[in-house]
Amino acid sequence: MKPLALTGGIACGKTTAGHFLLEAGFSHVYDTDAICHDLYEHPTPELLAGMRKDWGDEVVTSDLRIDRAALSKRLFAESNRAEAFAALNSLVHPAVERCLQELMARDAVRETELVLVEVPLLFEIGWDTKYSHTIAVWMPREMQIGRLMARNGLSREDAESRLDVQLSADAKLARADFGLINNSGLEHLRKQCFELVAQLKSTMS
Repeated sequence: MKPLALTGGIACGKTTAGHFLLEAGFSHVYDTDAICHDLYEHPTPELLAGMRKDWGDEVVTSDLRIDRAALSKRLFAESNRAEAFAALNSLVHPAVERCLQELMARDAVRETELVLVEVPLLFEIGWDTKYSHTIAVWMPREMQIGRLMARNGLSREDAESRLDVQLSADAKLARADFGLINNSGLEHLRKQCFELVAQLKSTMS
């Protein structure tokens, strides 16, 4: 079986769900956000050049890292945020995909294993076709806003602006093959993860 993809909106609990799915029986979990963060800390020459071209020298630090805060400020200042994020994604995501394939090759991932890739913008960037199945973590919007405000120290307006550049949690859930409902505590989410892994393993046997 090809890897499965895990997605969900900001602060919906994707990382927690990934941990539970690994505990339940996935052999590998890869986080494309973590890969992206590493690329920002250690960018390739091509990525650096693209960042400078699209966003200016101010998004690159003196020690040649990508300044996430400066980049975020530029993105959210753009009048057409959707277009700005699309331009950024077209620059960053090919580099992320190359790193992901290198990690899988390093780990000698086999088709007989359950492998998971966390992709926050799975449907937005059209990566859902790369995976055998898709899983979405869903949370009510008000709960999602509250978690994002508390986690990132944001105002409600800023939290909503970050949610509005992605597909809604409802839309992600509707498009996914499987859903994990994260609205009533960790044990409830964990139970669903174990049930899903049992279902997946039964189809592989």
